[in-house]
Amino acid sequence: MLKEIWKSIFCFIIVLSGFSASATCLKEGDKVSLTGVVSEELYYGPPGWGEDKINDEKLYEWILHLKQPLTCVIDADTDNQNWNQDVQLIMHDSNEYKVNKNLLGKSVTIDGVIFLAETGYHMTPVLLDDARFEVASK
Repeated sequence: MLKEIWKSIFCFIIVLSGFSASATCLKEGDKVSLTGVVSEELYYGPPGWGEDKINDEKLYEWILHLKQPLTCVIDADTDNQNWNQDVQLIMHDSNEYKVNKNLLGKSVTIDGVIFLAETGYHMTPVLLDDARFEVASK
């Protein structure tokens, strides 16, 4: 009898942990705060997207290298093993890049909205749209 009770409790815990894991998944449109180190990375664009590095467009994108990797983002492309380590930052006002240039290489917390990659110009599976910076406390 006691063995059956323990089995039931164990099964109940497993079911609850499954619900809590799915409840913590982020989805496109969620407002979040992420912490990490921001850097400017070189990527290659058209016409060859890296096939012809001399003639391909040079794209300098701001990437947040996350302090804590993302655990779950609904519909994100998770085929790459490191899909959850970095997010590309999107700022709608190009002046924001100049204003925040002094934060490159520093630990920052960035508020923004989860956005999923759609085009070749999106360098990470998950992006942070409308990124707003603050220096992270150590």
